[in-house]
Amino acid sequence: EITITATRVERPVFSTPTAVSVVSRDTIQLYQPLSYADVFEGIPGVAIQGGSRRISEEPNVRGFLDNQVVIRLDGTRQNFDLAHRGRFFVDPDLVNRIEVVRGSASALYGSGALGGVISVETVGAKDLLREGETFGARTKVGYQSNGDELLTSFGVFGTAGPVDILGNFVYRQVFNDLEGGSGNTILDTEDRLLNGLINVGFDLGEYSRLEFVADQYDNEGENPTAADSVSSPNTVVDRDTRERNLRVKYRYNNPDNALLNLTATAYYSEIDVTEARFLDDRLDDSDFSSRGIDINNTSRFASDNVSLALTYGFEWFRDKQSGTRNGIDRAQFPDAERTFTALYAQAEIELFEQLSIIPGIRYDDFSQETDVDVGLDSDAFTPRIAVGYSPNDWFYIWGSWAEAFRAPSLTELFNDGTHFAVPNGLGANTLVVNQFVPTPDLLPEDAETWEFGARVRFEDEAEDLSFQASATYFSSDVDNFVNQVVMFLDPTRPPQFTPPFGPTTFFGTTQSTNVDANISGFEAEAKFETKYISASVSGFTLDGDDRTNNTGLGAIPQDNLAFALSGIVPDWGLRLGARATIASAQRDVPNGSVETDGYETVDLFVTWVPKLLNGFTVTAGIDNLFDEEYSVHPTVIEQPGRSFRITLSHRFGN
Repeated sequence: EITITATRVERPVFSTPTAVSVVSRDTIQLYQPLSYADVFEGIPGVAIQGGSRRISEEPNVRGFLDNQVVIRLDGTRQNFDLAHRGRFFVDPDLVNRIEVVRGSASALYGSGALGGVISVETVGAKDLLREGETFGARTKVGYQSNGDELLTSFGVFGTAGPVDILGNFVYRQVFNDLEGGSGNTILDTEDRLLNGLINVGFDLGEYSRLEFVADQYDNEGENPTAADSVSSPNTVVDRDTRERNLRVKYRYNNPDNALLNLTATAYYSEIDVTEARFLDDRLDDSDFSSRGIDINNTSRFASDNVSLALTYGFEWFRDKQSGTRNGIDRAQFPDAERTFTALYAQAEIELFEQLSIIPGIRYDDFSQETDVDVGLDSDAFTPRIAVGYSPNDWFYIWGSWAEAFRAPSLTELFNDGTHFAVPNGLGANTLVVNQFVPTPDLLPEDAETWEFGARVRFEDEAEDLSFQASATYFSSDVDNFVNQVVMFLDPTRPPQFTPPFGPTTFFGTTQSTNVDANISGFEAEAKFETKYISASVSGFTLDGDDRTNNTGLGAIPQDNLAFALSGIVPDWGLRLGARATIASAQRDVPNGSVETDGYETVDLFVTWVPKLLNGFTVTAGIDNLFDEEYSVHPTVIEQPGRSFRITLSHRFGN
């Protein structure tokens, strides 16, 4: 396996001094994912929270969640941040490959890479065309019993001379509310999703390529305002989330030119969220846009027993947001913008083909402000150094030290107005009103991370078998960790009486504060493969401490152990298998925070490629076989129960 995200240069995963995992398109298709929670299951240190509504899914990597993790789509940043509204806006059926880099990565990727980087690459024509083909098409129809979800996907792709093009659309609809393993309906989980993608590439000669990618994502559903929460009639809105994205990428790579290996990307994206509340026709509009460029080059130098790959680059991006409520500026999502300008450099030094030394550093200059207030104007240096040593072909040991930072988000800095209101929250004729407290002086998060890892691999070509395993320990000290504190009642604010018959109003606050924290953990995985059988195991354990208040951290995911087993019957065109996940309970949380029970789930799958029906594939499976009742910490909403899944796909090419 090859990683690009870990160092911005192609490098074998085995000899990369970073914790990294790669998910292929074949693996994604195998499990017929309802959402990204299915895609990332079994990756050490990674949990997808947000519950069973896919529009609310957010990453949690090593206890760093949401915008403490950088998400990149085709090499461009995805910076959207609106609490409870999710961060994944491309359907898994359009994904070609995912790389997950775990650990501090700000030296290459800047603000937000405290927990790591999730890099999603969408599919293009060259990914689907086989040798000798110039045109092809693929169609897919799928059904999932839980929620009666229908999936349809259709794409065409081809090449003519130096031009290749792909167009693909995906439509999904959950017709009925999902059901949890408890047997209870998970209210307001119906949705409709339409995702279209166009990828056009131009080979501008033997060594250079220009690529344009445009996509639109449209999700509609009747969900709670906070889509990752339990639904109630007072909070349900008719939500329409629309994302539009344009990406341009240029690449020059001449193997005979050691000094020039250039990649340049430019992008523009915008996301509009419209929410009409059924209770009182309240209409919220939230608009977010992002634009940026990223240019980097790698120059290579070599002499006897020593080689150097020097990667250096420039990045600039700007995010803007605005929100209205019934046409009036909305304090909960105020007009604001932020701008980042950065320079970065990294050297990969290889000595005697056994020792790797990889130092890197990045400088970011940034500002975040509203129309009336400059909340943050600062800069940051984030260095990193990693060392890896391989005394032979089957063993690799590595260690790294890195600093990372995250500038607070626009909503963390400038949120104002009412967070939520609870009628009869303290008894009859009472009203509890919780209000945001703006925190424009909130400081950036700073993390210092140490990591140590080892990998082994063994291969026997004669017997056609292989074994590989890895283990990683890490510890991250985080200064100014942003901790959102929800105080249901504020003891400093007396209740307000409304005579003669009005309710008694009690007040609470929601405010982000800086605390000092430590997150440490251990990750491991192993895989054994023969010609016909594959078996793997992976797991992680994490511990998070709020050192300021001497409590646990509220967002540390449950310790997790995952198993997978599959086998093939070539003569019948069959592949079948299972995966199981065991998660422990999470009780080490601050007083009053969500606690989550442990769980065990089992999934089954089978894929059949009938030899007499050229190009057809049938994939079937059962998700959550034993109908386990569970949720992913710290999300309180239940995950879906048992679901039967089947997909019929056909691929044509000539």
